[in-house]
Amino acid sequence: MDVIDTQTVDRTTLHRIWKTLLAGIALVVAVACYYVPVLLVVMGLLLLLLLSARLLYRGRDRYIPNLYARDIRVYDDAYRAFIARTVADLRRFKIRGHPLLWEASRLAPCSQDSDELLLDLGVWIGWSTRLISDACERPVYGFDTFSGLVEDWHVDDQIVIKRGTFALSEPLAQRFMRDTGVSLHDGLPAALGRQVQFIKGSTYDTLAPFLADRPGAPIRLFHMDLDTYESCLHALETCKDHFIEGSILVFDEYLVTNGEMLAFYEFQSKYQLEWRYRAWGLEIWEMNIEMVAARWKRIVYYVILITAYWLVGDGRYAWTIFSRRFWRFWLGAPIGDILFMLGAAGQRKSVSLEITGLGLLDWTRRSDRDNG
Repeated sequence: MDVIDTQTVDRTTLHRIWKTLLAGIALVVAVACYYVPVLLVVMGLLLLLLLSARLLYRGRDRYIPNLYARDIRVYDDAYRAFIARTVADLRRFKIRGHPLLWEASRLAPCSQDSDELLLDLGVWIGWSTRLISDACERPVYGFDTFSGLVEDWHVDDQIVIKRGTFALSEPLAQRFMRDTGVSLHDGLPAALGRQVQFIKGSTYDTLAPFLADRPGAPIRLFHMDLDTYESCLHALETCKDHFIEGSILVFDEYLVTNGEMLAFYEFQSKYQLEWRYRAWGLEIWEMNIEMVAARWKRIVYYVILITAYWLVGDGRYAWTIFSRRFWRFWLGAPIGDILFMLGAAGQRKSVSLEITGLGLLDWTRRSDRDNG
């Protein structure tokens, strides 16, 4: 029988290791400065130059945390104002871990016959779905094509991830399935003893029929990891009649301004929703490393991921001095954001929010009831 790991919320070993390495680096630098005082003078001068440059820098608030890629001035005034308010709000809700597990662990227990829905849209090999269930001890439904993205994903002005990426047939997915003990049954990842059900196919085709079979069932937790603007907006529109006051929405790639954030902005504007942010933290992908069964393999993965992230991955903006992202980060980001970003060996772009008022959705439902 499969044994369920009960440590369901604090899945931040990777980042604790990174912080330990940072502390070690700081100690080495301090010792070097003690024995070679001129280093302390040089570092002091560099810090003074940095602080002076920050005072003169005019690009502050034009590039949002995590990617520092797209200048938000390309957007219209209304969306640009939304982005600015979002970033200001999120700075009050930083958490060290993952908003998805943080939210799932806070869901109130429900009865066996409850019709509340917990939806995980975009699951890859299924660990996000299983860990949601572990955290709240509830059934969770996971949706995915399992054959990759259904459309190209334009990540701000940084990269384009092509359609079909993240298919379970890819070598990376195959390796993680082996190392985390995931097998496929009829093309679906195994539940591994969790209260989960996976639905195969594009959400363009599967989500509406799924909800039609559950009329009136409220969505308590909605996790969006379909990545693209189009898929996100379609899912929000499809689920709109099932959102309630108190629905928790978690967006894994929220700080991509032309993706999930833009989709939610248009959705909440259209229906005049009331909502509030709850958490800003780590994306969910690294959960796959935490679930690697062999300890020595996890350690190898930690080393590879930390090295890859900072040397060749998205973390390069912190040290590649000839890139624009370097200057946007060090000159334009608030000190709190700099420390928040440097404190993780991964991307902090996941955000959770709670719907507090249904706006026009409530009016539409009352109108439908009256007409019915």
